[in-house]
Amino acid sequence: MVCIIHGGLFKMIGIKYKDKNISCRLIIFDKDGTLIDFTATWVPLIQKRVAFVLKRLGRNGKLEAFLLKSWGIDPLTGKVDPRGPCPVSPRSDEVIIGTMALYQHGYPWDESKSLVAQAFDEADADGDWREKVVPIKGIQTFLSRLKRDGVYTALATNDERKDTEAILSHLGMDGLFDIILCAGEVNPPKPHPETILTICRKLSVPPQEAVMVGDSVTDMMMGKRAGVALTIGILEGGVTPREELEKVADFVVHSICDLKFYEF
Repeated sequence: MVCIIHGGLFKMIGIKYKDKNISCRLIIFDKDGTLIDFTATWVPLIQKRVAFVLKRLGRNGKLEAFLLKSWGIDPLTGKVDPRGPCPVSPRSDEVIIGTMALYQHGYPWDESKSLVAQAFDEADADGDWREKVVPIKGIQTFLSRLKRDGVYTALATNDERKDTEAILSHLGMDGLFDIILCAGEVNPPKPHPETILTICRKLSVPPQEAVMVGDSVTDMMMGKRAGVALTIGILEGGVTPREELEKVADFVVHSICDLKFYEF
């Protein structure tokens, strides 16, 4: 249960956790798997990237399966490995992973890297895939209410900024975050706590007054290492099983919209 508290010049959020009311001023969100459906958004795009690689190299069922597995996607079911590279790696890492996969199949490293990078660019430009992004139901209303009530909100994602901003704009969610940090803008990346610490410094909010909300073990580890007040795991839209999230999160809910707000 989450309660809005009028705290002078700013708003505090009281989160009831284990019979305690934990106050915070800032909620930090992951994007993929938390605000939008991860599998519906990214698996088709990665499959398209693989298709562009094979378009240049020639159809090869074994290589296709190997590439998908390298990025953490089951080639038969399309299921995503929650601890694989696909859910947590930035684009730059994914290019290197694809390069290594081709190199292991006998293709020169430099040519492989160029080919994979080109395939990524061509697949990303082949129609506006951002328009097919599936948001979590009710997420715009959820974020708008936080913004209206004066709660600080931040977005911490391993996605590229141009894609992040395009997705948020398409979903009508631009302007709903006080700060957004994307791939390559903070080092070291998740699960190192520097992303959260940077957000807190920019908003002048101590980590002890922040909450981390995400769908992955990496998100929860980052929150723990940063010393946030609470880490909340989300199931809807993500690929991490409940039992895995429960090992690292303070608590787990099905959907981000299950966090109920009460003003008093």
